[in-house]
Amino acid sequence: MENYGLSKYDWLEQFLALPEGIPSADTFPRVFEPINPKVFERCFRRWVESIVEVPGTQVIPIEGLTINGSYDREQGESALHLVSAWSIDLSSCFTCPKTRR
Repeated sequence: MENYGLSKYDWLEQFLALPEGIPSADTFPRVFEPINPKVFERCFRRWVESIVEVPGTQVIPIEGLTINGSYDREQGESALHLVSAWSIDLSSCFTCPKTRR
């Protein structure tokens, strides 16, 4: 994520105040690990439902992926699998957890 942020700094600066620059790689886990995935998903779905109207006829690319390092050895959970859909009309990408299998 840090490398991506550095490579897209000018673009990100249009949307974010970055007075300290792009966060270092060790910052991201400290921010994201405490977030409860089920609560985040519920909130995210509500937010998406509040901004999305019924889309017209459009192509919506869908992609599935597995997040490296998202497994939890202590809990015996495998990696997190995500599904992303890109809406050209909304210029937005929507991602939801698929399964932990």
